[in-house]
Amino acid sequence: MGKLSDTEIRSIIQKATLLKKFREGSSSFSPGNENDELKKLFEITDELDLPRNGVYEAYLEHNGIPVTEPILVDTLDYNSAKVIGFANGRIDKELLHELKSHVEYHFNTMGNISQRRNKIIWEAKPSGISRLFASSNSPKVEFEQIDNNTKIRVSKSLKTINKLYLPAIAAAFGGFMMFAGSIYGEFGNDVAPPMIVSLLILTGTYLYTRFVKGRKDKQKKDLQELTETLQGKIERHFKATATHHKKETNSSDIEIPENDYEEVTFDEISKPKMKE
Repeated sequence: MGKLSDTEIRSIIQKATLLKKFREGSSSFSPGNENDELKKLFEITDELDLPRNGVYEAYLEHNGIPVTEPILVDTLDYNSAKVIGFANGRIDKELLHELKSHVEYHFNTMGNISQRRNKIIWEAKPSGISRLFASSNSPKVEFEQIDNNTKIRVSKSLKTINKLYLPAIAAAFGGFMMFAGSIYGEFGNDVAPPMIVSLLILTGTYLYTRFVKGRKDKQKKDLQELTETLQGKIERHFKATATHHKKETNSSDIEIPENDYEEVTFDEISKPKMKE
């Protein structure tokens, strides 16, 4: 079936099935200038009773939507991370439902939606013991509507992971004191064992801090990937909606063939009719 493999078709159908859950209606438009890939794809999805708007959006997302790379903002705060991204298009009710579900899946927690002027804000609201951890209760996503564009802000606290540095600080302090004691002869003539132990402690501390830093960098990268995914979904919906509106506009134009009317001269119109 064209360039799409069976695996790719299944992936598109799965995505279209998920999108159908976010749609209240069952609109079935098809984009203009359908290629052979789309026509054959629609033949399959029509039999599965999948709306063509969802199939088309899934097809667009499969092909990839180019977006600008999200920006990791330097907040001058060691305990938080923030990422900003931009996308074309606005967020409607159906798209908001999809974005909310994806954000909650990413952070593995439920959240609440609030609206303030031109902003839509999602804030994490975990339950149970998760409420005690900043990594669970701090995630926040803002969608700011600017003209026909959307500005995305994703932020999260890093306090929980920063606390993992405390054991490393204590161990490094102890290892340094032991190393200094072995140099200044605090352990008598038996200097080698304390010095070796202190070096092992300092080496382990260094490796541990690198591990923690890697976890912290990964969380920042995850925020960037989340922002990029949200950008792609908004761009995809905007592109599909724009294609739909364009097709509706073209179909509403009425063309009048030139030969449908006989030519009538001005003299014939102005000539008065004679009474019988």
